[in-house]
Parts: sequence; structure tokens; C-alpha cells
Amino acid sequence: MIRRLAILLAMFVVAGAGACRESLDSGAACPALCPAQSVAIRDTLINPVLVFDSTYVGYPERGREQAMLLAARGDTLETRGVIRFDTLTAFYVPTGDTARTITRVDSSRVRLVLDRAKARLPAQVTFDVYDVDDSTAADTSAAAVLALFTADRRIGGTSFLRDSLKDTVAVPLSDSAVLEKIVNKRRLRLGLRASGNGPLSVRVGTVETGSAAEVSYRPNADTSAKPLLVGPISSTPAGADFPEIRSDLTDYTLVAKYAVQQDANTMSVGGIPGRRAYLRFVLPAYIVDSTTVVRATLRLTQRPLAFGDALDTITIHAHVALAGPHVTDLRRATNVISAPGLLVNDSLLVTPADSGVRSIEMFGLLRAWAGQRVLVNPPPQAIVLRASPESVLPAEARFYSTTAGATLRPVMRISYIPRATFGVP
Repeated sequence: MIRRLAILLAMFVVAGAGACRESLDSGAACPALCPAQSVAIRDTLINPVLVFDSTYVGYPERGREQAMLLAARGDTLETRGVIRFDTLTAFYVPTGDTARTITRVDSSRVRLVLDRAKARLPAQVTFDVYDVDDSTAADTSAAAVLALFTADRRIGGTSFLRDSLKDTVAVPLSDSAVLEKIVNKRRLRLGLRASGNGPLSVRVGTVETGSAAEVSYRPNADTSAKPLLVGPISSTPAGADFPEIRSDLTDYTLVAKYAVQQDANTMSVGGIPGRRAYLRFVLPAYIVDSTTVVRATLRLTQRPLAFGDALDTITIHAHVALAGPHVTDLRRATNVISAPGLLVNDSLLVTPADSGVRSIEMFGLLRAWAGQRVLVNPPPQAIVLRASPESVLPAEARFYSTTAGATLRPVMRISYIPRATFGVP
């Protein structure tokens, strides 16, 4: 009896296996009944994949950079820095004595913390310091402040050989200029300019990075006296409504020149000031509604930029655009973005002078977009390309836009599985 049951059981197993093999040719039922069977993956290339793209300039807001960039690259690029010391120490206390008013100063300096990573340093580097305080000039106008970098306003400076340049440098200031600010209770606002006998770019620490500049001076001619240290602070624009702006203007970068010619049919990322690219997608309904996406790769073709060399690498992150459909100002929308790496896994490390196809994996994001189709007003299907860091490296990457030729514009390769449907046989 037991043997007969074993034979019957074996017959059922063989019959079941045969039924599964037969259903391979009978439509979509087999993957559900026989999950071990392989499923064909299909590929498609969507071209064009963008309905819209644009480049927006001015990131981050002035004073929110991770460092001040001092650069001088001939007729192409020049940037300067501004540091505000709106409150100066006007009293000192000699040892064993009472407080005294400062009537003379000695050994005035401004100490700068340099970040020499990816710096371009010629054989000799010169730092010049200018008095850029003018109560008649517009407080937040970049043009008005740039106009104050004149020879008659130079109040300090020095030169260094490249091999002697350290991570921290002390640039001498005019003692009489500093004393005049103290006695008359005026603001000390320093404009920094770097130059050399070749292309130059170096970053200077800021309040935001915890390595802000400091002004120091002795309150008398006694060289044994401990110098007074003053940190940067901005007192304007005045009023309770502008604390963030005052903080931002404590130290910041000024762009005196950025003469890199713009190209037609391209989008830009990076540069000085920073640029971001906004990309909005148009995906066929059959991909979003009727398939299971297993891979999605956005292909961008980089256009070489003559300005830049092997040292000018730039890291580009793709961020998910989170602004809702009611945000029609797309420049504002480029600020409402996800953290890097959320649903878009890759970052790109590129050199401006390079060319070729760059790929960004977007599988997770396409799956998320498919899940949004049940929403009444889903966010636009868009990403933002952003350099990291912004406005502190003289590097810009360009990619062909959706208006370029069919072989150059952005395309997306998608691998997918058609969704199985079940019906009455």
C-alpha cells in the first residue's frame, strides 16, 4: 500500500512539472505558478527623455559659501573676498592697572586660514587688502563694493613665495588706518585680493567653516604686550528683520570677472557664481503604468569647456526636485531639493575639459514616480544637478541639453519587465 502511494505521488510531481513546462508558451500564467522560471527583461531607449531643462545662476546665496575663493586667472576669472569687522576693541587693561583708551596701535595684522586643497599657486602670491567701507554705498550691492578696490584705499598687503606659504598667513595692515577706525568708532571692512605671476586660486576660511579671519593689534608699542584679537561681525543691514543677511555678509566672495562664454544647447553645473541645472522628464505611460522597472540610466553627453585643466575637477550630485506643481518659479524650485543620494545613487566626478557620455542611475526614483500616479497633484518628475561644493572652485561642467541634436541630448535607457495580467483562459 505504501509503495502504491509513493508511485501515485511521483506521478503527480511529474505531471505538475510537465504542466509548468507547457505553460511557458501559454502566456503570463507561468511566472505566478512557477516562480523559479526566468523572466525576459526588455530594454528601451527614450529619446528625448526631457520635456524641459534650464540653467539657473547664483548658488548659494552670497555669504553662504563654504569658503571665500580668491582667484586671478587672467582675462577669464577674478574673485575677491570681503570680511567685516564692524566692532573694534577700543580699550585695553595694562597689567596691574585699570582700563585705558587705545590711542595708538602697533603690529596690525589680519590672519587668514587657507585651504590649499585643489589650489592653483604660482611661484609668488601677493595678498592686497583694501578699505571697502563706505557709508554712502549700497550695503548689499556687489558693484558698489567692487568699486572700492582702488589704489588709494589699499591699507595692507604682502607677498609670499609658494614654498613658504603656510595654511595660516598674517597679512600686515596699516597701523594708522586701524587706529583711525578705532578712534572714530568706524567699521573696519577689509577687501581681499590675491594675485601672482601665473594663474591663481585659493580658498580662505569663513565663519561658516569655523576658520574665520581675525584682526590683531597691540594697544601700544610694547612688543611684549599681548595683541588684542577681533573676530568678524557685521552690523548691517540694521533691524530685527535682517539677522540672516547680517550673518551672511560677515564674510563673502565677490565675483569681479567671469568671462567664460556660454554655449547654446547646453546646461551648466558649477562655475562662479554657482550654477544648477533643472531637468524635467517625460516618460511614456506604458513604462510608468504597465511595467516593473529594474534599471534606469540617464545618459548625459558632456561638452568640453576650454576653461579648466586636470586640477579643476568637479563633483556633481543629482537631487530629486521636491517643489510641488504650484511652484512656477523654477529658480526657487531648484532650492527645494532632496539630500544627495536619495533615490538617485550616483555622483559624477568630471573635469571641465573632458567630453563623453556620463551616466546617472535613477532606478529608485522611477519606481517612486510610478507610485505617485495615485496622487491628485504629484510633484513634477524632475531632478536638479548641483556641484559640491558650490562657488568655491573655479570649475564648471557643461552637458548638451534637450535642444541639442538627437545623438547628443539626454536620453534614458530603461530595463523593464512587462507586468503580468491574469484572465480567464
